[in-house]
Amino acid sequence: MMNIVWAGIFLASVFYSAFSANLPALSEALTESSSEAVEFVLGLCGIMALWSGLMEIAERTGLINSLSKLLMPFTKILFPNQRDPETLSLIIMSFMANIFGAGNSSTVFALRTMERLDADNHHRPEASNDMCTFAVVNMAFAPIFPVMAIQIRTELGSDDPYSIVLPSVITAAATIFISAALCRYFERRD
Repeated sequence: MMNIVWAGIFLASVFYSAFSANLPALSEALTESSSEAVEFVLGLCGIMALWSGLMEIAERTGLINSLSKLLMPFTKILFPNQRDPETLSLIIMSFMANIFGAGNSSTVFALRTMERLDADNHHRPEASNDMCTFAVVNMAFAPIFPVMAIQIRTELGSDDPYSIVLPSVITAAATIFISAALCRYFERRD
């Protein structure tokens, strides 16, 4: 659907520029915005590489395992039937990446977690309660320290790019609580 929307916007711009005899302005705008987009993406790649590297270091040095022990009671509340420590560790690593706003790093952990949860579910066509809970809570995670959003706000010249940290903490707590409560409600209903 978004492809259709973007194509429509682009075609409308071309037609408007052609009928208003302003094609050079369109060409200039396309060139300028393309170069700005490349600079913007390179800035984001740097911060993504940093957080992906930090998460890898944290995993290899055992920091994630230490944090896993701290977060284990919370994880056990969400996944009371899950007994596999490696799956629980992957769940926590995915959550930790989301907590720090490195959502793209979280994707790797989320995919590995889903593979393990699917194996626990014996590859049935229906998702298990743990799979549904993980998907919902993982998607509900608003970053407590939104690194990517701060980077974007900095790149775009925000006067106070860190002003979103407190709202992010409040949003994260609310979305996690509500999504976990809804998962429990639907599990018990079935």
